[in-house]
Amino acid sequence: MVRWAAQAAYQLADEKCIWLPGMDKSQQIGVHISTVEEIGELGPVHRDINGKNPDGGIRGPFSIEDVEATAVPTYPVLWAHDAQREQTMCFDGDSEGLPLKSADEEEQESIDNKVASVWATASHCHCNLDFQFNSQPTAMQFTPRKTIGGRAWLSIRLESEEMEKALVLWANTSLGLLLRWWHSNKQQAGRGNVGKMTLQIMPILDVVALSAKQLDRAVKLFDSMCYKAMVPIHEIDKDPVRKELDERFAREVLGLPESVLAPGGALDVLRMKLALEPSIRGNK
Repeated sequence: MVRWAAQAAYQLADEKCIWLPGMDKSQQIGVHISTVEEIGELGPVHRDINGKNPDGGIRGPFSIEDVEATAVPTYPVLWAHDAQREQTMCFDGDSEGLPLKSADEEEQESIDNKVASVWATASHCHCNLDFQFNSQPTAMQFTPRKTIGGRAWLSIRLESEEMEKALVLWANTSLGLLLRWWHSNKQQAGRGNVGKMTLQIMPILDVVALSAKQLDRAVKLFDSMCYKAMVPIHEIDKDPVRKELDERFAREVLGLPESVLAPGGALDVLRMKLALEPSIRGNK
């Protein structure tokens, strides 16, 4: 990783302060940073949703089926990636979980218990596990209905829907993306993967520590921007929606000074540097 990124990410994750390229040390700004496991609960991995045990027994209690556009699934699931859909921060699940049936009464009771257990983890907030930086825009996204995470998306359940909106917003700002990229396995150019154990300790904004006013502003910002289309991360420096999200979140939620948000300021520089980073661009 290049030096600027390591320094900026370290300051944000470990020192809990924003100190970006172009900022003097005297200008660094404190921010509440936590980890996913400290403020939320992760949903099950896909094997616990529809998987089989090595002996062929039932591990996951569902079969996963595509959902019709006009259908209302009982157990909605966000299972796979769809590049067109993922331009925005808010979209519905793409599948539904159909509970398995067994002729054996004892096995059926086990299935029913697993269905209840998996459904209890459903949330509005879901993390992109296999983030293709040079073709996908969103690190996290929000489903209008509580939804089970899937093979490509892992659900994160927080104390409230409002906090889940705030976390999705943060994750898609350039500051949130910096930490997501820094914390990823980047062995494949243009891609950053995280597994469940890695996601648990990923540093994120502590949305639980936001004041009532900050949280209310985050919710209003999310509602006003959640259907605005963004471009993939390797073009982040040319994305007017991401720029608006960065500036409004920094100003309205975090209360950062205008000098950081000004044209040519620290957030502009961060977006330009991320767009040029080889591990983000891949072969683009």
